[in-house]
Amino acid sequence: MKKMTITKIHIRSAANFFGLMGVATGAITGVVLPVLAFVGTGALGDVDGGISKISTVVSGNLGSIAAFGIGGWVGGAAYAWIANWALHFTNGVSVDTK
Repeated sequence: MKKMTITKIHIRSAANFFGLMGVATGAITGVVLPVLAFVGTGALGDVDGGISKISTVVSGNLGSIAAFGIGGWVGGAAYAWIANWALHFTNGVSVDTK
């Protein structure tokens, strides 16, 4: 039986992870779902019109993707900072493994 104790979470690593998750979430909500909505309703029309509509939607939602990424990065850094304080006061979290 081995005992593993977690005493610190690296702030930059957690922030980068949550930032990438934010970008992925923003890409899904800002690009994938609107494109699927256009395809599902049949509102694309011909190829040129469809490309124009999709590019308008995608370029209009780039700010949303950036906002999700920045929000995720800041949230991840704050989460890691708070978790480090909690780990400091509790002397870490111990996990027993086999």
